[in-house]
Amino acid sequence: MADAANFDRQMAAQNARGEEILWHEVPNENILVEGLGFFAEERRWNRLPQSLSGMLQAQRPALIELSSHMAGACLRFRTDSRAVWVKAAVNAAPYMAHMTPAAQCGCDCYLRALPDMAWQFAGLTKFSPQEDSFCCELARDLPPHTEVLVYLPLYIGIRSIAIGLEKGAQMQPALPRKHRRTIAFYGTSITQGGCASRPGMAYPAILSRELDREVYNLGFSGNGVGMSGLASCFCSLPRLGALVVDIQPNAGPQGLLETNLPAFLDAVRGCAPQLPVLVLSASWQTKCGWNSTEAEQFAREERFQQQEVERRKSRGDSFIWFASARDMLETVAKETTVDGVHLTDLGFWLLAQKLRPLLCRMLEQGQTNE
Repeated sequence: MADAANFDRQMAAQNARGEEILWHEVPNENILVEGLGFFAEERRWNRLPQSLSGMLQAQRPALIELSSHMAGACLRFRTDSRAVWVKAAVNAAPYMAHMTPAAQCGCDCYLRALPDMAWQFAGLTKFSPQEDSFCCELARDLPPHTEVLVYLPLYIGIRSIAIGLEKGAQMQPALPRKHRRTIAFYGTSITQGGCASRPGMAYPAILSRELDREVYNLGFSGNGVGMSGLASCFCSLPRLGALVVDIQPNAGPQGLLETNLPAFLDAVRGCAPQLPVLVLSASWQTKCGWNSTEAEQFAREERFQQQEVERRKSRGDSFIWFASARDMLETVAKETTVDGVHLTDLGFWLLAQKLRPLLCRMLEQGQTNE
């Protein structure tokens, strides 16, 4: 079979070339690891703490593997290097049918520098989809005094990772985020990032850049069902300022939504009575357009979530909100998925834009009541 790289060099893998590269292994005092709430204490590449292993094995074994996926994790640092590389060993070669290798197993990179300090996409890893490790150039011709943001893979765990800089270049810790309070997103494969084209296009990552806040992506593909045993763990995340709960796509079809959502919210309130919480119903699924049974079930699940939030508000909880992802994407819903369910980059970007003002209001109210 002909290789497209023979016709277009932009299609070729971009392995590190013959330059002299100084590698900085992570953990590193000059590289800030974000999006992993328990990394500082445990030094584990995992989104959940070791202390939950027994409960997960007993109640939801799939979460042991899924929690090792690096969705939402990122590295930040500053440098005067004119180029940046990354090398990593991941737990498997790419294997997903409708996600790119770069999204599932690779990294992408953003830069910001004076004077505007706005994040700009700079590059991604291009590697052979048959490999479970890569050594790639991420960006070149960087401006001086650049802050670099590298997102880790969405749908795989990592064994090791290192950042490469030009020999003799300086590396310094990243500047503090503009806002101290963090946001956690608990949900399903869509929350995890299925099916973005690269890690930085999952909607929690987009919101992190636009709001300049650290976020925790707690999307667990097929297994975001509202386990109440996870609530105290989520509430213990560092500097948590808001929690988004997006479990309908998993809890609904598994018949768990009406039991698990109230129990999960009760558990959250037991730990954090004034934590701003957003219950986000699912985005529209294409088959609901012609399958009336599916459409009616979807509507019932959405209505239940809205009524649950209203019930809690009527009982005095002023720190809970409801929003419909279906309504947010309604005008373009037919063109925002890969497979009728999972969002494309367009769907993720539009969802982030709709969520942004609501999250800002929630965070402001939560801060007022600290």
